[in-house]
Amino acid sequence: MQEPSIVLTANGIQRVAAMLASRRAELADKTLHAIRAAVPAYANVDDPTVLADVRQHVAENHDALRVSLLAGRPVTAANLMFVRPHATMRARRGVSLEDFLHAFRIGHRVIWEAILELADADPQARDEALVAAGLVMEFIDHASTHAAETYLDAQQLLIAEGDRVRRDLLEDLLGGREPAPGPRLAAARSAGLVPRAQCVAVVAVPVTSLEDELALRSAGSALARAAGGVVRPLTVVRQDEIVIVCALQGRDPCGLTAPIAQAQRELASTGAELAIGVSTLFEAPAGLPDAYSEACAAIQSLLPKAGVIALPGLSAFDYLTLRGDATALRLISPAVRRFVERDLDGGGTLTGTLQAYADANLNAKEAARNLYIHVNTAHHRLARIEEKTGCDLRDLADVQELLIAIKLAKTTDRSEP
Repeated sequence: MQEPSIVLTANGIQRVAAMLASRRAELADKTLHAIRAAVPAYANVDDPTVLADVRQHVAENHDALRVSLLAGRPVTAANLMFVRPHATMRARRGVSLEDFLHAFRIGHRVIWEAILELADADPQARDEALVAAGLVMEFIDHASTHAAETYLDAQQLLIAEGDRVRRDLLEDLLGGREPAPGPRLAAARSAGLVPRAQCVAVVAVPVTSLEDELALRSAGSALARAAGGVVRPLTVVRQDEIVIVCALQGRDPCGLTAPIAQAQRELASTGAELAIGVSTLFEAPAGLPDAYSEACAAIQSLLPKAGVIALPGLSAFDYLTLRGDATALRLISPAVRRFVERDLDGGGTLTGTLQAYADANLNAKEAARNLYIHVNTAHHRLARIEEKTGCDLRDLADVQELLIAIKLAKTTDRSEP
């Protein structure tokens, strides 16, 4: 729209101000209709309280312009204080800054069109420069800037308030306490953490230094999106760790492993390398303390390296041998330990054959088929294992000792003395 080049006369200002006063309700309704037609975030609102608030915001905006025109000076921050409660309500309702400002611009466009209508209908007004007004344009500029700043202030306060509530809720749950009625209980319900809800806990810690806390927050958001679900999980940045409590709502907990691992790889590519542990299934809220401990134990088996260990996909045997335990290693016979370490260092051909043999329920023929080798080759390798270790591979106890030794060797850093 082409801007005018002349300023309103005093009489012209009076005419515009009078028009805004007489058409206050009409222009507010017209603006609300235009906003709902152009901005989906408002079109989907059916709460009469919110719609009335939008209409009131528009009307108060017209009032502020009228005051500025009659005073003959630009609008001040004090004149625009009415914006704050409206901006706070939009932020609480989840209206984005972009949509909020879009609606604000529509309101100003309706004002400007009303001024042009006045000029078209009143030749004398047009002659007195009602085609355009410097004060009006200046008002639009100041009001839009103030609206953006006010919205951002409100959004930051809401984020801080939400963070505090979520942190307090998490501490309650980790302490085995039921959330009290109020914001914490509301936060629990919004995350799907109702009594007896099936959940998993996801804990992540950085293995390298991150730039700042915002990087950890961003990583938490990415992991929360990966965990998915109908409701957004409870996500808290707690000192130097991310804790996510995810309500499954009928989903298979094993289904979380792939998306979380994908998110971990994507974050690592940006410099945010995380060690992530996923707990077994638990019932909210009583099971969270144990689930948190499980996820932390999984992380300890990864450190100092990054990666993901999801307990729902592990067997009890895998879990018991998850961490390299010095006592367990000492209980393994020296011959078995030497065999396992040397074979793994040499590529793991014999230990791999043994694992395939165990997976096939001690059936050498099936193990050979799964390894794509001749059955005689499988028998030869198994015989070599017995020769090197003194074990009897038809004895379940001997096979278990070998498997435990292999698991522990793979989870222990053998490069250190």
